[in-house]
Amino acid sequence: MNHSLLCIDLGGTKALVASVAHTQVEQVRQYAVPSQANLNQVNAFVIRLIEENLTAEATGIAIGVPSTLDVYSGTVLTTQNIPNWQNVPLKGLLEQRFSLPVVVHNDANCFAFGEYLYGEHHANNLIGVCLGTGIGAGFVLNGSLYTGNHSAAGELGNLSYLDGIIEDYASGQFFGRQGVEGRWLAEQARSGDPFALQQFETFGSHVGHALAQVVMVLNPDVIVLGGSVTHSYDYFNAALEAKMQQLLGNALYQSVRVIPSTLNHAPLLGAYGLFQHNKINHDNKELANEV
Repeated sequence: MNHSLLCIDLGGTKALVASVAHTQVEQVRQYAVPSQANLNQVNAFVIRLIEENLTAEATGIAIGVPSTLDVYSGTVLTTQNIPNWQNVPLKGLLEQRFSLPVVVHNDANCFAFGEYLYGEHHANNLIGVCLGTGIGAGFVLNGSLYTGNHSAAGELGNLSYLDGIIEDYASGQFFGRQGVEGRWLAEQARSGDPFALQQFETFGSHVGHALAQVVMVLNPDVIVLGGSVTHSYDYFNAALEAKMQQLLGNALYQSVRVIPSTLNHAPLLGAYGLFQHNKINHDNKELANEV
């Protein structure tokens, strides 16, 4: 029998679900997330995702969530873009429901760990930044995922910036503030529309400001950009790089590479990798207790 994990990448607006076995991602399905639903409705949505995709071969469930959380208990604490989904003992709830081991982690951490394990970056210090409904980051430092207390390391979007927070300006929310839809703007930019190109240039400057702060604090080797907004990277990368160089100076700017992700389903692969990592740690702990 081929053993696999059911892996879920839960975002603020969409969720991806797939079966992952030996780093092969199969049977990927996409769902719209009911982000304004109440707590019980969001829980029911997550359970339905699993019920509709779980196979007899699955030996566990790994889920990335856009939340701060207690990694050890698997409790979702706060979720900015799913505002009613707070203080949910998700790991316990799912293990009781499906009688399988469950690992719950922050979605940006899943993305960063997936890039570290399976991307072609060859870097011990890697930052994964997700540009989607919000902006979040995962840190792999000296070859280990750094999550901080409550998995809150990397909540880049909540830092103060201009008249709000970074997420207002350096995520998909920027386009909503301009009264346009990001996908439509990308289509206009593709046809050379000056307004669209100017909007992406402004957006890139905001993202460059955010990434410069990360570089000044952590000095990574590489920053990998993922998330839906990264599909438009060609329209904002020049402004992003210019702002980073302005803020960092040449030496620090040249010490870091900023690249868009080319790894398919990095968050799902990262969730898979974190489950395996957790299992190895658990098995080693059990062995040590026996000795």
